[in-house]
Amino acid sequence: MKLLTLGSVLLITSLFALRPVNKVVQVEGIHLCCGSCVDAVNECLKDIDGVTNVACDQNTKVASFKASNDAAAEKGIKALSEAGFFGTAKHGEKKLSFPDAGAKKDAKFSKVKFIGVHLCCRSCVKDAHTALKDVKGVSSIDVDREAGTVTLSGSDMVHTDALAALNKGGFYGKVAE
Repeated sequence: MKLLTLGSVLLITSLFALRPVNKVVQVEGIHLCCGSCVDAVNECLKDIDGVTNVACDQNTKVASFKASNDAAAEKGIKALSEAGFFGTAKHGEKKLSFPDAGAKKDAKFSKVKFIGVHLCCRSCVKDAHTALKDVKGVSSIDVDREAGTVTLSGSDMVHTDALAALNKGGFYGKVAE
């Protein structure tokens, strides 16, 4: 009888392990200044298998979606980064990381260009500029809305400092090679 009970418990446990999780992924601090930003988040997540219930709150700068498993959650974060968004992300209690943007630790530069930055409107441009204006060594910032690029010029600027400032503003951008 004990073997039958143990076997039943193992069978039920394994069935639950195969069931989709559907935990909420919450991305805090994401740049959401307008309806077009919200539309861009919805657009980049809409065709990902296992991602449902996308929601954005412009006031709190939070985007969320349900992910059926960790792989779907990670695909959602990758899609957000490819659309130029960044934030602090969790899938349930598990912290999620955005893809590496190519910033070299402690590397100093006189010019760096970030590509793939979400810049749908004048407020995005202004907010990206504001996020980067206090980076040590920056003397000029060129934000190209059409190209989705941000170029910093100056002296002795640190890659990771510039990227951290861009990310703090809710933007993701890759360092152009």
